[in-house]
Amino acid sequence: MSTNGLVLTFAFLASSALIVLVVYILMKQFLKQNLRQMEFLNREQDLLKLRLEIDRKQQTEKTSMAIRFQAYERMALFLERINPPNLIPRVMTPGQSAAGFQAQLHRSIRDEYEHNLSQQLYITDAAWVLVKKAKEEVVSLVNLVASKVGSDEDSGKFATEMLTIGFAAKDNPVEKALEGLKQEIRKGI
Repeated sequence: MSTNGLVLTFAFLASSALIVLVVYILMKQFLKQNLRQMEFLNREQDLLKLRLEIDRKQQTEKTSMAIRFQAYERMALFLERINPPNLIPRVMTPGQSAAGFQAQLHRSIRDEYEHNLSQQLYITDAAWVLVKKAKEEVVSLVNLVASKVGSDEDSGKFATEMLTIGFAAKDNPVEKALEGLKQEIRKGI
C-alpha cells in the first residue's frame, strides 16, 4: 500500500474513532440525563403515592371519627330514653296493671339496648361499661319498685313509686354515664 493509501486509511480510522468517541460521550451524557429523569420521576411517583396514602388515611380518620361521634350521640339518646322520667311517660298506658307496666318497661329497655348494641364497637370500653351499668341500674330500679308495689296495682302507682324512689341526684347512673360520654367527647375520644 502506498503512503497515500496509508494516510487515507489512518485519517479514515482516526475520524471514525473520533466519531465513535463523540457518539459514546453523547450517549453516555444522554443515558446519565435519562437516568436522572427516571430517578426524579420515581421520587415524584413515590411522593404522589405517599400523598395519596396520607389523604386516604385522613379521609378514613374523618369517616371513623364521624361514626364514633354518631355512636356517642346514639348512646346519649339511649341513656336519655331509659332515664325513668323519660321512659315512664313513653311506655305507660292508662289502665295498665303494675305487672304489665313492669314487663313493658323491661321490654322497652331491652329493645333500646339491643337496638344500640353494635355501638359498643365505636365507643371506648370505659364508656360502654358506664352505659351497661346505667341500663342495669334502671332495670334494678324497675325490679325494686315491682317488689314494693303489688302486681295487680295500677301502673300509675308503679310510675309514682318509681319516680319517688328513683335515683339520688348524685348517684344517678344515667347522669354519670352521660357525663362520662361528654368527657370523652371533650377529650377528643
